[in-house]
Amino acid sequence: MYNSRPGLLIGFHGCEADTRDALLENPDTIKKSEKPYDWLGHGMYFWENNADRALQWAKDKKKRAEIATPAVIGAVLDLGYCFDLTDSRFISMIKAYHSVSAGIY
Repeated sequence: MYNSRPGLLIGFHGCEADTRDALLENPDTIKKSEKPYDWLGHGMYFWENNADRALQWAKDKKKRAEIATPAVIGAVLDLGYCFDLTDSRFISMIKAYHSVSAGIY
Protein backbone atom coordinates (compact mmCIF):
# COMPACT_ATOMS: atom_id res chain seq x y z
CA MET A 1 0.00 0.00 0.00
CA TYR A 2 1.00 3.61 -0.38
CA ASN A 3 0.80 6.39 2.19
CA SER A 4 0.67 9.39 -0.11
CA ARG A 5 -2.10 10.29 -2.52
CA PRO A 6 -0.98 10.24 -6.13
CA GLY A 7 -1.87 13.07 -8.47
CA LEU A 8 -2.94 16.66 -8.21
CA LEU A 9 -6.28 18.34 -7.63
CA ILE A 10 -7.78 21.76 -8.27
CA GLY A 11 -8.95 23.70 -5.23
CA PHE A 12 -10.76 27.02 -4.88
CA HIS A 13 -10.49 29.42 -1.94
CA GLY A 14 -13.26 31.94 -1.28
CA CYS A 15 -11.87 35.17 0.13
CA GLU A 16 -11.72 38.97 0.04
CA ALA A 17 -10.70 40.39 -3.36
CA ASP A 18 -7.64 42.04 -1.77
CA THR A 19 -6.52 38.63 -0.48
CA ARG A 20 -6.93 37.11 -3.94
CA ASP A 21 -4.94 39.92 -5.53
CA ALA A 22 -2.15 39.65 -2.94
CA LEU A 23 -1.88 35.90 -3.56
CA LEU A 24 -1.69 36.43 -7.31
CA GLU A 25 1.09 38.98 -6.91
CA ASN A 26 3.05 37.05 -4.29
CA PRO A 27 1.87 33.42 -3.91
CA ASP A 28 4.57 32.60 -1.36
CA THR A 29 2.97 34.82 1.30
CA ILE A 30 -0.05 32.79 2.31
CA LYS A 31 -1.78 34.06 5.43
CA LYS A 32 -3.07 31.01 7.25
CA SER A 33 -6.23 31.06 9.30
CA GLU A 34 -5.69 30.45 13.00
CA LYS A 35 -9.25 30.71 14.28
CA PRO A 36 -10.36 28.48 17.18
CA TYR A 37 -13.11 26.99 15.01
CA ASP A 38 -10.71 25.78 12.28
CA TRP A 39 -11.52 22.21 13.22
CA LEU A 40 -9.21 20.72 10.60
CA GLY A 41 -6.30 22.81 11.82
CA HIS A 42 -4.72 26.14 11.00
CA GLY A 43 -4.12 26.91 7.36
CA MET A 44 -5.92 27.79 4.17
CA TYR A 45 -9.11 25.95 3.24
CA PHE A 46 -10.12 25.02 -0.31
CA TRP A 47 -13.23 23.65 -1.99
CA GLU A 48 -12.14 20.79 -4.24
CA ASN A 49 -13.19 21.31 -7.89
CA ASN A 50 -15.93 23.74 -6.86
CA ALA A 51 -15.35 27.42 -7.66
CA ASP A 52 -19.09 28.14 -7.32
CA ARG A 53 -19.14 26.86 -3.72
CA ALA A 54 -16.03 28.89 -2.86
CA LEU A 55 -17.69 32.03 -4.23
CA GLN A 56 -20.90 31.33 -2.31
CA TRP A 57 -18.85 30.94 0.88
CA ALA A 58 -17.24 34.35 0.23
CA LYS A 59 -20.64 35.92 -0.53
CA ASP A 60 -21.98 34.55 2.76
CA LYS A 61 -19.06 36.22 4.55
CA LYS A 62 -20.01 39.51 2.86
CA LYS A 63 -23.60 39.13 4.12
CA ARG A 64 -22.16 38.85 7.65
CA ALA A 65 -20.05 41.99 6.97
CA GLU A 66 -16.83 40.00 7.38
CA ILE A 67 -15.47 40.95 3.93
CA ALA A 68 -16.22 43.75 1.45
CA THR A 69 -15.71 42.17 -1.98
CA PRO A 70 -16.16 38.39 -2.43
CA ALA A 71 -13.65 36.67 -4.69
CA VAL A 72 -12.18 33.26 -5.49
CA ILE A 73 -8.67 32.08 -6.22
CA GLY A 74 -7.81 28.68 -7.64
CA ALA A 75 -4.78 26.53 -6.91
CA VAL A 76 -3.26 23.28 -8.09
CA LEU A 77 -2.71 21.23 -4.94
CA ASP A 78 -0.43 18.25 -4.38
CA LEU A 79 -1.81 16.58 -1.28
CA GLY A 80 1.18 14.28 -0.86
CA TYR A 81 1.01 13.05 2.73
CA CYS A 82 -2.31 14.31 4.01
CA PHE A 83 -4.94 13.54 6.60
CA ASP A 84 -7.45 12.10 4.13
CA LEU A 85 -10.89 11.78 5.72
CA THR A 86 -12.05 9.59 2.83
CA ASP A 87 -9.53 6.91 3.88
CA SER A 88 -10.71 4.71 6.76
CA ARG A 89 -7.28 4.39 8.39
CA PHE A 90 -7.23 8.15 8.99
CA ILE A 91 -10.77 8.34 10.31
CA SER A 92 -9.77 6.41 13.44
CA MET A 93 -7.14 9.07 14.15
CA ILE A 94 -9.69 11.91 14.42
CA LYS A 95 -10.51 11.27 18.08
CA ALA A 96 -6.85 11.33 19.13
CA TYR A 97 -6.08 14.50 17.19
CA HIS A 98 -9.20 16.22 18.47
CA SER A 99 -8.23 15.45 22.07
CA VAL A 100 -4.76 16.89 21.53
CA SER A 101 -5.95 20.04 19.71
CA ALA A 102 -8.83 20.68 22.14
CA GLY A 103 -6.29 21.46 24.87
CA ILE A 104 -4.68 24.15 22.69
CA TYR A 105 -7.73 26.42 22.67
